[in-house]
Amino acid sequence: MAKESMKAREVKRAKLVAKYAAKRAQLKAEGNYEALQALPKNASPVRLHNR
Repeated sequence: MAKESMKAREVKRAKLVAKYAAKRAQLKAEGNYEALQALPKNASPVRLHNR
């Protein structure tokens, strides 16, 4: 089983992804990659683990 701290980290990442989803989509559509890089690393949906 995963540690409680790992579970909490995953929940935190999921909240960040949801919070920044619209902003990420807008910046990506504009092609503003500098601003996209300035967003938190954990706001990227690629960093979520579903297990």
